[in-house]
Amino acid sequence: MERASLPFDPEACQFRVGLEVHQQLAAGRKLFCPCPITKSDELPLAFERRLRPTQSELGQIDPAAVFEFNKGRVNLYRWNPESACLVEADEEPPHPPSTEAVETAMLMADVLGSRVVDEVHFMRKLVIDGSNTSGFQRTAIVGLGGSLRVGGAKVGVLTVTVEEDSARVLKEGAQAREYALDRLGVPLVEIALDHVAGVPEHVEAVALSLGRALRSTGRVARGQGTIRQDLNVSLLGGQVVEVKGVQKLGLVAKVVRYEATRQMGLVKIAEEVKKRGVEEVESRAADATDVLRGTASPVLRRIIQGGGVVTCVAFPRFAGLLGLEPFPGVRLGKELAEIARTNGLGGVIHSDEFAKQGLTEDEGVALRALAGSDSGAALVLVAGDASRVVTVAALVAERVKRAPLGVVGETRAATDEGETRYLRPRPGAARMYPETDIPEIVVTDAMKARVGGLLPVRWEEKVASYSREYSLSEEAALQLYDSGDSGLFEELVSRLRLEPSVVAAMLVEIPVRLSREGVDESRITPEALGATLAAVDSGRFAKEAAVDVLRAIGRGEARDVDEAVERLGLKGMGDEELEEAIAGVVSRNRELIAEKGDRAFSVLMGEVMKVARGKVDGKKVSSLLREAMKE
Repeated sequence: MERASLPFDPEACQFRVGLEVHQQLAAGRKLFCPCPITKSDELPLAFERRLRPTQSELGQIDPAAVFEFNKGRVNLYRWNPESACLVEADEEPPHPPSTEAVETAMLMADVLGSRVVDEVHFMRKLVIDGSNTSGFQRTAIVGLGGSLRVGGAKVGVLTVTVEEDSARVLKEGAQAREYALDRLGVPLVEIALDHVAGVPEHVEAVALSLGRALRSTGRVARGQGTIRQDLNVSLLGGQVVEVKGVQKLGLVAKVVRYEATRQMGLVKIAEEVKKRGVEEVESRAADATDVLRGTASPVLRRIIQGGGVVTCVAFPRFAGLLGLEPFPGVRLGKELAEIARTNGLGGVIHSDEFAKQGLTEDEGVALRALAGSDSGAALVLVAGDASRVVTVAALVAERVKRAPLGVVGETRAATDEGETRYLRPRPGAARMYPETDIPEIVVTDAMKARVGGLLPVRWEEKVASYSREYSLSEEAALQLYDSGDSGLFEELVSRLRLEPSVVAAMLVEIPVRLSREGVDESRITPEALGATLAAVDSGRFAKEAAVDVLRAIGRGEARDVDEAVERLGLKGMGDEELEEAIAGVVSRNRELIAEKGDRAFSVLMGEVMKVARGKVDGKKVSSLLREAMKE
């Protein structure tokens, strides 16, 4: 792998990434209640709740919990009795945990060579961001140790854990968050790996290999959102940044590359701070609302006219450092803006961008006079509702004071674009305490023997068998396995006349193509894929039309294959009709054929496909057209 994937030498900078993979299980029920695992389109019931931080058994309060509480937001939970009950609402104690889920976690521990614990004890992990109605997540360690081999290297396994998934986010605003309870309580397994050194692509390869190992059990859920990766990134032996929620394996390398570059940029900014002799950062805050009441800045004018306030925070000897950009997109000012947005404000305005934001030189002078600062200071304006501005101004001051440290340990969220954004401070050990409503589970020899008899074929052997038994290339066999549709492939090949290579290609390529078009992946179900291929096999339409049929289903334009066929006007073309169409095209292009010979084929093929596309297989058209041209 190329080291050029990072703008610095990862080995020299002690670049490390710890990986945690959360995989939903294909279980028959939720972890602590008998509710089925299904996504509800209608959520007719709702209730509100505001969660508060509590002290641990040692009297400590988790900083991440305090941060979430200070946002002052209300949580609105929507639910449907078909997918949730009073357990998810935290109005009823949890039921005994699903035996199936616990044994699946044991099976995955065995696959990774982990030592299964003698007793499974559930713990409560404090989370008050609203993702769980109770204010905590129930989690239990099932396996310790083990390893995973990736490209000849061994990556250590730290823990194998079974836990309940969080509620599904519906909407997030400054005053409230909305959640659906259909996902809350779905069993998942978390695998925590030892840190990985190297380039981002190697981290992604590790995540991919672990995902394949878990899928080999045949007990994992499939589809968007069923697997999520958390990354713990550090360099130069500094503080660890936790990046949560990478939902696509193909984004892991991009997210790691961005976060590593961001951290190195912060290190370079810290070096500049220290060059100025700043060891301890000072700050001064003042109310700047009256000074800016007639401002030319459209953003600030709108906030003040709407009843908002502006606080100016000054940082001596920091002029130019908030806009300093060691790498594209890496700026201390951007870090401050992310903190403000996370706390319900639109961002901040700092003195390195005053002109860009419409502030005049005279306003800059007035603000410096207000804060008692000279031209060597950096100014940060925090504007918005008075109840939020005081909190955010304090957080901004605290963040700049930690600038000499370089990287600050925090929790960040992965974005769909492969970047990261500030989420909250990192949680501490004070967030864990025993679960008193669930008795321990003693792991008996009978349980171990039962799980041991379920050990699957290694994924590498499974991929090799696809190449061997179905004449697939190694690459096609691996893509098929990674698609999650290998079981569907085996079932379809056993009953359809289509070539295995055709079935594999359609199962792998069509969903990827439609996903890139923005089509809802959840609607491209195994049932829809199977019915589409069966229709191609029976001659209802050509395989070239399969993508159009599935696109109509994915966009919600058709409920099933029959409705899609009717909507698209697809109808198979018989041999006689096809031969007549080819004969007509050849007759009209005799002079072109005489002049160019075989080189005229592509032109004629295009004409025939205008009437035959989606109605008959392209290979059949090609074969008959070539025969007609020879005649």
